[in-house]
Amino acid sequence: MLSADMKVPKNRQTRLSDDVWLAGEAIARHFRMGSSREGFEVAVRDYVTRLSQSDPKFAEVWEKVKNEGVED
Repeated sequence: MLSADMKVPKNRQTRLSDDVWLAGEAIARHFRMGSSREGFEVAVRDYVTRLSQSDPKFAEVWEKVKNEGVED
């Protein structure tokens, strides 16, 4: 479970800016998730869903990217 005294990692291995790291942590805590990573994933998925519903150009790009898939 997440600690109430979480800090942005000093080693910067995440390569995320401090504000994004803190936002992911806040989302994770709000939804009682196990990690900041889960918070980031939920936030990105939610944003993509909303943007693809409101912006047809983004929806088109999103479909192309999904069809390209992920490299193994």
